[in-house]
Amino acid sequence: MRIHLRFTEEAAQDLREQDFALLSLALRPGLPRAEARKLSRATLQDALQHHFGCDANAVSVETASGNAPVVKVGRQRVHVSFSYEKDWAFIALDMCSPIGIDVTFIHHQAEWIEECAKVAREYLAPAISRKIEGLAGLERAIAFAEEWALHEARLKCRGLPLQEWTSELEVRLSGMRSGSLGDIEGFMVAYARKEN
Repeated sequence: MRIHLRFTEEAAQDLREQDFALLSLALRPGLPRAEARKLSRATLQDALQHHFGCDANAVSVETASGNAPVVKVGRQRVHVSFSYEKDWAFIALDMCSPIGIDVTFIHHQAEWIEECAKVAREYLAPAISRKIEGLAGLERAIAFAEEWALHEARLKCRGLPLQEWTSELEVRLSGMRSGSLGDIEGFMVAYARKEN
């Protein structure tokens, strides 16, 4: 799995061969969230124009608060997911099925390292929260960031809001392929795709 800075030829190849691609954008420090969203959508539009060989008018992006954007190129739906953290934006595109992407900053503060074990107990699977609780220091912070990014990506893929962990939620989050892309510039990046 590769993540590409903007829409490179390698990203276009992933989209052709695997029906999905993951992009990242380095944003100007302090860029307001509204501007970051505008830049991300422009990057998405450019990628789709390149992939489909169409003009800007053929690509429509509809957004509703709390829902994944609905992106269409002509009559074809393209599944997308966005995530923002600090001065970065991440975009996932999937030609066939829902997708989620999430990025989580690795916090180093001692208070957070203690607090993240409590957050894990409420929101992550019991086995994962026990694993995180069994770690200390930076190892705990890294493990939490990775598992949190995976969890958020799965929620986004299913179109679900953040909620406390239950056995029902576990069932709803099954049937996905997901993975961590590891530490990128002090962030953990993860994706989830619905299995066909």
